Amino acid sequence: MKVYIAGKVSKNSQFGTHHWRDEFCKKLQELSEVTLENLDPLKFQTANTDTNTIFAKDCQLIYQADIVVAYLSDDISVGGSQEILIARYLHKPVIGFAPYGGKFNGSRKEMLGKIIEDYKDPFVFSTCDIVCGSIEEVAQKLIGVSNITSNGLAIIDQAISAN
Repeated sequence: MKVYIAGKVSKNSQFGTHHWRDEFCKKLQELSEVTLENLDPLKFQTANTDTNTIFAKDCQLIYQADIVVAYLSDDISVGGSQEILIARYLHKPVIGFAPYGGKFNGSRKEMLGKIIEDYKDPFVFSTCDIVCGSIEEVAQKLIGVSNITSNGLAIIDQAISAN
C-alpha cells in the first residue's frame, strides 16, 4: 500500500530529523502487517527549492498514494494541514494521528473564557476521515483501509449548509 505521511518536515521538529517518516512507517508496518511504500516527500524532492516545484511534487505524491496519514504533532506546520485538504480534494482516505493529550486531541483548552476538558480540535476532526490517538490505532485502521471512504471536499459544503 502506498502511504503519504503528512506532517512536520523540519529537523528542528520534535522528531529531531528530516527522515522520521522511515521509522514511523516501519512501526506502522510492524504493527499492522501491511506492506507499506513510504512516499516520503523529502526523498522525492530535487535540489530545486522553488516553492511551486515542491508543492507540485507533494501534490503528485498524494495523488499516487492509496492513503494519507497526517501526523498531527503539536508542532505541525501549515503544510500538513494543506496536505490533508489536497488529499480530500483527491478523494484519498485521510487518517489523522493526533496523539492523546496533545493540543488537537484530549487536551484541556480554554476558549472564550470557558475550560473545555477532552478538547477535540474541530478542524482536525472535521477534515480527517478518521482520527486516532495512538500509533497502534493508526495501524489497525490501515488493516481495514478499504472500509474508509472520503467524501472529498463535500465536508465544506455540508458545514456551510449546517449553519
